[in-house]
Amino acid sequence: MIFWLVGIPVFCQTPVRSDSTEIPDFERCFRLLEENRSVYNRYNDSIFLFKDHVAWTNFFKRRAMKNTHLFLVNREIINIVFDYFKQDRKQIPHEAYQQLCDGLQRLYMEEKVDPFLGNQLCDILLEYYGSGRCPEASNFAGLVDNFKGEFLYEIHTLGKEPDALKKSYEYLKRAVAEDRYRSPNPVESSLMALENLTVTNWLIYKMQTVKERRAYVLELRRLLSLPHTCQLMSEEDYGRLNEKAKNTEESLVRNVYLTDSTVLEKQFADSLMQVIVARNLANPHLSELSYSRTLVMQVKMGQITATEAMGKAVRRNRNGMKKKFSTARYDYRQLQAALQPFMNYFYLNDLSDVSYRRKRAAVKRMYRDIITIYHHRLDQQMENSYVKYLNVLATYPRAIKYLKEVERIRNFNELNVATQVTTYAHSVHVAMIAKKLMEGILAYQPNLLGGALGERHHGKVFLDPKECLNFIYQAALYHDIGKNGIISVVNNDYRPLTDEEFSIIKTHPSLGAELLKIAPSLYEKFRDTTLGHHKWYNGKGGYPEDFDNTKSPKRILIDIITLSDCMQAATERVGRNYKDGKTFDMVMEEFRRDAGTKYNPDLVKFIDSHEDVARDLAVLVGDAWVDIYFNIYSKYMR
Repeated sequence: MIFWLVGIPVFCQTPVRSDSTEIPDFERCFRLLEENRSVYNRYNDSIFLFKDHVAWTNFFKRRAMKNTHLFLVNREIINIVFDYFKQDRKQIPHEAYQQLCDGLQRLYMEEKVDPFLGNQLCDILLEYYGSGRCPEASNFAGLVDNFKGEFLYEIHTLGKEPDALKKSYEYLKRAVAEDRYRSPNPVESSLMALENLTVTNWLIYKMQTVKERRAYVLELRRLLSLPHTCQLMSEEDYGRLNEKAKNTEESLVRNVYLTDSTVLEKQFADSLMQVIVARNLANPHLSELSYSRTLVMQVKMGQITATEAMGKAVRRNRNGMKKKFSTARYDYRQLQAALQPFMNYFYLNDLSDVSYRRKRAAVKRMYRDIITIYHHRLDQQMENSYVKYLNVLATYPRAIKYLKEVERIRNFNELNVATQVTTYAHSVHVAMIAKKLMEGILAYQPNLLGGALGERHHGKVFLDPKECLNFIYQAALYHDIGKNGIISVVNNDYRPLTDEEFSIIKTHPSLGAELLKIAPSLYEKFRDTTLGHHKWYNGKGGYPEDFDNTKSPKRILIDIITLSDCMQAATERVGRNYKDGKTFDMVMEEFRRDAGTKYNPDLVKFIDSHEDVARDLAVLVGDAWVDIYFNIYSKYMR
């Protein structure tokens, strides 16, 4: 089947389901998933190419249909792979596992493996390798341990699940253990694991000692020095690994010691800094990250002041920004290289001996640059470090202390919008629905609000309509802010979500409440509506389990957001690929059915009792979505 995308032919294929006894072509299945993901990305990116309202609307509708088709095709491909291994394991030939491992390895080396699906495929292989059914010479458990360790690390990056991080480290350590080490190419596989084992996060998480890390670093350097190692990988990858091995002490000092001085002895750390600074200052081709780290270390050693360091950083950064933005799209390594120095620049700015006004201006300028860099991100999906950098940069105390609370949240939202507009558009649409519902309540039945947004005086509640409307609109805008921290999962709707992804998505109300803490006044106002918008009205269902919406003083406001959110999601025709959008009448029928359990029965009855309110809501979730979404997307058109 061929689709045309902005003048480019795009193929969307599905493999023919074979008999359950025939080994599927696993590599072809994986490549089709990757190709379909590319199609999905190209359709999403192309949304911003149409500035004409009619052309944009027509394309947006075609895109919705296309994404739904991709979802169905990818579901079929995934089912072909996993259904094959649901049969009696004893009937599955060795060749099937070998082909699965080969296909997984090839895509892993090309960095095109979906971490969530990859993690499940590793479980199939590791069960086989540990069962005794696999011939000894073909047991590549060490190689697959490495895959699984990296996939689990990616999953932890999104879900912040401590168990995933712990398991990730254990699998990576097993990958380099001699009794576990089997692979088509032991050196290449060992290099993969050692690259992951030498990141400083293991020290930061107190899961690795300095001595253990040093041993892994020495082994990495030894393997890189072998004569034939450079032939095992591309020149680019070999150079990158050598650079990483060379700069391990630099990252140790900056990422660990200067954050937690208890990790290294001061005398040793100081002598290490002197060596690193002297070496880096003699290098005319220093990367921007190493340059920024060197400035921080010079300040720490008293060689220059923070003000002098910041002046040098600004000059270098300004000269490099045009070059940064000349790149059409950043892949994840380019994005990482562009973003990492900002933590050091924020640090130096905070220590500088200049006015608060100048520090504030510098922070605002750097955030503008960061947002622009995120706008240039290439959505490769398979690597999630950009989410980590988004969260860290947007909440870094040494930076946000110079911003007003509203500016902090705005920056966070703009970083999110720079990587995906769909959640923001959804939230704006929910806000419009909630505001319309609130207008009706204020006009006809303000007593429904109880005392949630009013002051009691002589037994009566006095409401400020403007304040009520502003509150409910803002609460709806912030209700899904937690999805900003799990963008890759939210954006995985080109295929069915895994159980792990559903678990991660269920964390977004709690993540949202935590993120609101960067603006304490907003946290105080919107904590409950953010936490509770997926809880059932009766408190017996939904999530998070540890939040009791029935005892919240803002319960009615939570109920308004919940109903508005469900109404928008159920009627949406543009982003929910796993279902067709429903009509307003269909949604109201569901609300009536579940009134008293999932939904506030008073709100459902209120809509049914006021024809004009129901009509306005029906318009908002009907044809009006076209103009609503166009107005949002047009702000980001290129």
